[in-house]
Amino acid sequence: MVRKCNTLLLIFLWVSVFYSNAQDQNKIMLDGEWQFRKAGTKEWLPARVPGTVHQDLIRNKSIPDPYFGDNESKLQWIGEIGWEYKKTFEYREDNFQWRNIDLVFEGIDTYANVYLNDTLILVANNMFRKWYVNVKLLLHIGTNTLRIQFPAIESQIKTEYKNLPFKLPGDEKVVCRKAAYHFGWDWGPKLITSGIWKSVYLRHWNYVNVSDVNIIQKSLTDSLARMSVVYTLYATLADSANFRLFIDDIEILNNNVMLTKGVNVIRGDFTILNPELWWPNGMGNPKLYKFRYDVSFGARVVGIGKKKVGLRTVELVRQPDSVGTSFYFRINGKPVFVKGANYIPQEVLLPGLTDRHYYRLLDDVRKSNMNMLRVWGGGIYENDIFYDLCDEYGIMVWQDFMFACAMYPGTKSFFDNVRDEAAQNIVRLRRHPSIVMWCGNNEIDEGWKNWGWQKQYGYSQQDSAAVYKDYRTLFDFILPALLRQLDTLRPYIPSSPLHGWGRPESMKAGDSHYWGVWWGKEPFDIFNKKVGRFMSEYGFQGFPDQHTIDAFTKPEDRFTGSPVMKAHQKHPTGYETIDTYLLRDYKKPRDFSAYGYVSQLLQAEGIKTAIEAHRRNKPYCMGTLYWQLNDCWPVVSWSSQDYFGRNKALGYRIPELFQKVVALPTLENGRIKIYVNSDDTSMVQAVMTVKVIDFDGNVYNDEGFAIEIPANSSLVYYDTLQTHLLKNLNPNHTALLVTLDGGIHDFRTRNLLYFVAPKDLILPVPEIRKSLKSTEGGYVLTISCEKLVKNVWLSSQAPGTFSDNYFDLLPGEKREIFFSTSAENNLTEDSVTIKSLIDSY
Repeated sequence: MVRKCNTLLLIFLWVSVFYSNAQDQNKIMLDGEWQFRKAGTKEWLPARVPGTVHQDLIRNKSIPDPYFGDNESKLQWIGEIGWEYKKTFEYREDNFQWRNIDLVFEGIDTYANVYLNDTLILVANNMFRKWYVNVKLLLHIGTNTLRIQFPAIESQIKTEYKNLPFKLPGDEKVVCRKAAYHFGWDWGPKLITSGIWKSVYLRHWNYVNVSDVNIIQKSLTDSLARMSVVYTLYATLADSANFRLFIDDIEILNNNVMLTKGVNVIRGDFTILNPELWWPNGMGNPKLYKFRYDVSFGARVVGIGKKKVGLRTVELVRQPDSVGTSFYFRINGKPVFVKGANYIPQEVLLPGLTDRHYYRLLDDVRKSNMNMLRVWGGGIYENDIFYDLCDEYGIMVWQDFMFACAMYPGTKSFFDNVRDEAAQNIVRLRRHPSIVMWCGNNEIDEGWKNWGWQKQYGYSQQDSAAVYKDYRTLFDFILPALLRQLDTLRPYIPSSPLHGWGRPESMKAGDSHYWGVWWGKEPFDIFNKKVGRFMSEYGFQGFPDQHTIDAFTKPEDRFTGSPVMKAHQKHPTGYETIDTYLLRDYKKPRDFSAYGYVSQLLQAEGIKTAIEAHRRNKPYCMGTLYWQLNDCWPVVSWSSQDYFGRNKALGYRIPELFQKVVALPTLENGRIKIYVNSDDTSMVQAVMTVKVIDFDGNVYNDEGFAIEIPANSSLVYYDTLQTHLLKNLNPNHTALLVTLDGGIHDFRTRNLLYFVAPKDLILPVPEIRKSLKSTEGGYVLTISCEKLVKNVWLSSQAPGTFSDNYFDLLPGEKREIFFSTSAENNLTEDSVTIKSLIDSY
């Protein structure tokens, strides 16, 4: 229920102008067909906007697929030369009736000189900014030509870097406000793109330009939300304007205000009675109120738009305690245990992304019981659809500003550029309830204090002081000041993590990036000891799906020492590290395909160990974000889902690991303990069963307990000596099976605890029974076996997705797996291959 408030406050304030989508009816789109050529050549080729040089070269068959084989290394010349784009378009005489005509670029990648009818109108130098210029005096009736010169980006940044007073960690790319991962990362290729990567259009307006409409939550209780709507607009003359605001087509504000010439900021206040709140996934409904607004100037509507707004409070709680300092989120007054992953851009060639990619990935995130994604600072400020879907699905967003693993220039021009970039993106994104925190950068403070940059770059004490002063100016002053001005409803931290992973304090305060596993080659068991207050990065690599490997290799390339497989492993010791860990826990796989399969099991077991440790240690630890959710190209990496959206073994296990209520059996100093962890906001009841089984199906212990599980808790419900429970049983042929049945609380979960490493298990040779039945949208595969089948591996040459995979099939268990595929594939039982761990040796 909404109650009107009739008072309006008129404020006059000079602000930067940010274009919104308020006047879409007055646009002439310039997307679509363009032409391009190498700088200095005569031949023009067809191009497409939005797009990149690489995509246009591919479409013209001028280069091979950069993602196939080792083609990446053969295409570095693209970033070493300049490019030129042009579009001719017709402009009608009646369009000149508009008093203002702006040319707007939603995104230019990155350095560009823009000419309209041979007049230079814009020099761009930031991929993350929107650019606009008034072009009415330069447009012609009839044919017009828009031409853009993209200088050789490698040469450009080298020149700018040489002019800095210091060499900076991160090298030449630090001068360039471009997605850092385009220059290569330890999971991504070096493909230095150029182009018009977002839409371009002509935008017409007369006397009033509505640049932003911001709906602000001033205060929130269970009974009342006090709200404001703030219109920012520019008027070319003083006159009366009408402002209307609706919720679900119910008018809640209708006011006339006298505008002055120049920038006007108009505020209207209203309230919502008994508001429905926005909740994270798993905690409640992520309610979104649907607002609609229009602004009229005289008899003409000059601004219209729609916004979805969620009402919630967010706090980042950092309170000193007996160990250190807490770090957790409180949403609507309730503490939240964060479960999620780190997100990178889904593409290197960004205009290739469609809405379908976002829907598919974020729907998977929701179904995997995640409640947060961290948008990492070496990528991009994501497209609106990413945040819209996070709003809708209740996925909280930790939003980095786009700075990572480097020190940045302290020049006035650089800071001014960043101010505009940050301000534009804060204004664009602040309406999203899913964004719960801004973070200044990724790992820069840690790098400065722990990675030896001062020695590496030969800094004197005076040099170091100057470089660090520039760092603090950007992350301790410029960005927080902008947030105080533009978005006060979210916390801000200057850097992640607070301390480096090699320092004891990293486990006691702030968020932690723990890389003792992988970088430090510590065993997976160290995850049980290295538990911090909020684990915002940790990870391990696994191969992508075999179909994905087949897509970028030829048969002769399919071994880890091949040039192609090396090109698709960007970590300098990646295969060596995987091999070291794999041989600790698994037998040597018999061939390349088996090696990829076992690497996925290894990755899943490592991350399972970490997540379970983090959840057991709640509330000391209040968050777990593994590195990383996704890939930007086909590669061997830390992702749980590969470039083509195919889940690795880890991706299939995440929904279980992130269930609201889980049983967590573990071995601690010769004792078997079973923790039950609940993220439910209410007390729940369940029946817990504890069984000891062998791999042939014999049951040696069968106990059941009715338990009460407090809200937001992690408690031990079972504790006994391993020797007491196993007695004379062979631990190499035995497992502990724990189940929880929530009954009316509608949850059922199970967990298995093995007592030895997988390589030491005495696995039976399974005789698997299977049947395949056609159903709507695909097939149902039914499998069973009288003996344990460790890590069932389902595959098919037909394109499709299995609803589950890489799971343990218990003796006597029957499992139904849905295979989503086209009915045109006409599959038989032989179309699905079933293997398991014993087949990998």
